[in-house]
Amino acid sequence: MPLIFIVGFYFRFIGISQNLSYWNDESHTALMSRGILDFGKPITAIGINNGIYQIAQYYLTAVSLLIFGITEFAGRLPSVITGSVLIVLGYLSTKKILDSKKAIVVSFLLAFSQIQLAWSTQLRPYIWLEMFTLLVIYYLYKYLKSKTIFGKNIAISILLSVISILFHGTGLLNLLIVSFVFLYKTIKLKKYKYLLLLPAVGIIGFLVIFNSFAGGWELIKKALFPFYFSTLHYRIFLTHNYLWLLAGLFIGFFTLLRKNKELAILLGGSIFLIFFMAIFKINPNYVRYSLPVFPLMYILFAEGVVSVIEKITKKEYLKWLLIILTFVLLNQTGKFVFWPKHYYSINADVRENPIVDYKLAFSKIKNLITDKNNVIVMDAWNDRVPWYLPGQKFIFLIKDGLGKIDPVYGEKMIGTVEEFVSEQLQYKTGIVIVEDWESLTPEDVKEYVRKNLKFEFTIQDLPYNENDHWGISVYSWGI
Repeated sequence: MPLIFIVGFYFRFIGISQNLSYWNDESHTALMSRGILDFGKPITAIGINNGIYQIAQYYLTAVSLLIFGITEFAGRLPSVITGSVLIVLGYLSTKKILDSKKAIVVSFLLAFSQIQLAWSTQLRPYIWLEMFTLLVIYYLYKYLKSKTIFGKNIAISILLSVISILFHGTGLLNLLIVSFVFLYKTIKLKKYKYLLLLPAVGIIGFLVIFNSFAGGWELIKKALFPFYFSTLHYRIFLTHNYLWLLAGLFIGFFTLLRKNKELAILLGGSIFLIFFMAIFKINPNYVRYSLPVFPLMYILFAEGVVSVIEKITKKEYLKWLLIILTFVLLNQTGKFVFWPKHYYSINADVRENPIVDYKLAFSKIKNLITDKNNVIVMDAWNDRVPWYLPGQKFIFLIKDGLGKIDPVYGEKMIGTVEEFVSEQLQYKTGIVIVEDWESLTPEDVKEYVRKNLKFEFTIQDLPYNENDHWGISVYSWGI
């Protein structure tokens, strides 16, 4: 086990060692953390904060930036540490609720799965949510085994759930799982009066949503009422990439159901609930919202694989030989990494995130506009310019941007060719970033830029990630 942890940490450390570009959402987190260093609190340059949204990650990242400098490496280092600690926690928790052989399988999956390496080398909160969800489920199982309605295990589960909410709003799903387990326990022990405590979960959820981003009633209505029914991304994600994991999971669920019904339902029910909420309630287009289920899926997978192998042979050396053979076969899925890389793609499962070498692009832009007066930069996203060109005035090219001002960063938002031409006339020099895919910028604006402005350069892909093709082109006037 110590060897798996050390190698797992090394793989992750190598993955952030090159200070490769942030992708869009990483820049946002970095900006809020830099705001803590610049202004003493997580705010943008115009003084806007996101309430309690991701506030714990903002402060932890700020500490890392303070110690190691304002670099991509420093921003991602806390995720590397958390992803490595998760390997140990996966082993210890599985060993306590199942056995050491299955615990080793779980720790191996956590250490070398491509998806784990990718998300534990990103400045994003999802690896933290994996850790909190695993711990919540572990303490909830201990709570189920206790004979009291209250106690330290349910208290720890609630505390961990609340902390997870401070890393991302989807941490509310942990609190929802706690609520279902508490409901089950009150019915099992016939302590019906304690059901009156459950509305507190709804109140907490209301306060979290109300105090995130711009907050208020509009965000509450947006969170409560819409339901989504597109399953395309998740069908591709699960059937094309993780059918092997689902197969082992289902075997593990039914073998565990015969041995430990409560644990099987706790694990299986939590997996189902998180997937259900991620697909139908949160956003069906982004599979990252379901990532907290993976440690739980690994536990049931380990249960399934080891249980089948134990049925085949009673000899210990043959059991380990079959476990090793299983992973040799699974390596053919392409979902494992056994040699350290400088980048682990978050698009290896579903291509939903534009990963470009923005760092190189903006260094070239900086050279183009150095010593130029009255310069405007126009971009197809709102957090790249503030991170890479702090203090530079910019405009957000976005559909339905007519007459709007971005409430987070304060830049003007435009979305028509007429608006573009009007802005162009006001500045002697301009830089326009065009994304070479269907993006937030209207296609007619892109086409106008391509035909009427001076082409400067194209940046294609990210170093060490050349198979995941994304590109941006930069155009100018007045240079």
